[in-house]
Amino acid sequence: MANDSTQRNTRWVQALDRLLQVLNLDEDHPIRILTIEDGREVVVVQPNAFTVSRIYATGRPDGSRPHGMDSYYDYFTGKLEKYEEENGTREGFELTEEEWQTLFEESFHRYTRYLLFAGIKRWEDVKRDTDMNLSVTNLAREYAPSEIAWQSYQYKGYMIMMNSIAKAELSLQEDDPDTALQQIDIGIQQIGEFCGECLREEHGEAENITRERYLSNLIEFRSDLEALGTEDGDNSGNETSEEDDTDLLTELEQLLNEVDSPEIERE
Repeated sequence: MANDSTQRNTRWVQALDRLLQVLNLDEDHPIRILTIEDGREVVVVQPNAFTVSRIYATGRPDGSRPHGMDSYYDYFTGKLEKYEEENGTREGFELTEEEWQTLFEESFHRYTRYLLFAGIKRWEDVKRDTDMNLSVTNLAREYAPSEIAWQSYQYKGYMIMMNSIAKAELSLQEDDPDTALQQIDIGIQQIGEFCGECLREEHGEAENITRERYLSNLIEFRSDLEALGTEDGDNSGNETSEEDDTDLLTELEQLLNEVDSPEIERE
C-alpha cells in the first residue's frame, strides 16, 4: 500500500513538473492566460519560484459555482429578491454572520483578482470586480449588523479609488481624456462623501487612511491626467506607472502566499 501511494505521488509530481515546463513561466513572464473548453479564461500566475496559482477570469476566482450560481453574491441577492416577492418589502431581510463572512471572503478573492488585472491593465475586469465588491459592501451596510458590515465597509474608499481608476483608464483607451477626468472627479466626490460618513460615525482612523491614501491618490491621478492634455495617456497616473505595476504584483505575491490571515482585513 505504501509503495502504491509513493508511485501515485511520483506521478502527480511528474505531471506537475511537465505542466510547469509547458507553461514556461519565469520572472520575466510570470503570467499566462489560457482559454478552456467552456470559453472561460484562466489566469496562471507564478509570482515567485515556488508559488503557482490559477485564477478564473470571470465568475468566482476559484471557478466554483455555489448553488449553481456565478457567485455567492448572486445567490444571496437572489434570496433577497425572493424575500421581497414573498413579503412585499425588503425590510427585515437578514443573513447569518457566517453567510456575511462567506460574502466577504468571496470579495477578498475578487480583490486579489482585480489587483492582478490592474497589474496587467485589464481595466474592464477591474471595473467589473470593483463594481461587484462595492455592491457587496453596500448590501452589508444596508442589511448586516453595523459591526459586521464595518468589516467590509471600512475599505469602501479603496474600492472607489480602484473603480474610478479603472473607468478612467477605459476612457483613455477610447482616447477620451475628458470623460476620464469626469470619472476621477466622481470618484473624488464619492470618497469625500465616504470620509464624511466615517467622521459622523466616529471612525477617525478609517477616514484618515482613506483621505491620506486613496483620496490623495485620485487627486494626484487627476493632476497627471490634466498634465497629459490630449496625449494618449497609456501610462497616465501614478497608479499605472511601471513602479506601481511592480507594487501591484508584489502585493499580489504576498496575497497568494498568505494562508492564515483574516480574509477581509487585506482589502
